[in-house]
Amino acid sequence: MGFLVVALMGLSYVVLADAILSWIVRDPNQFPRSITHAITAPLHKPIHAILNPEKTGGIDFSPMLLFFGLQALANLLAQSGLPF
Repeated sequence: MGFLVVALMGLSYVVLADAILSWIVRDPNQFPRSITHAITAPLHKPIHAILNPEKTGGIDFSPMLLFFGLQALANLLAQSGLPF
């Protein structure tokens, strides 16, 4: 597996960890969520621009969409056979 595929898979797990931590640690500035939130917040912004949580009944679908999108991109790159 190439470095880019491994990096995308790792990033998808950071998104998953941030989503789970958001249930436990409500404040995004508190450790350990401060680390995961700093990494994932810029990735959530484009999704929030299209699918705002205020318009979806307060449910934030961006972690789920981002996780599946990163997984799909990593799988696509892995199956392409190119040396990433």
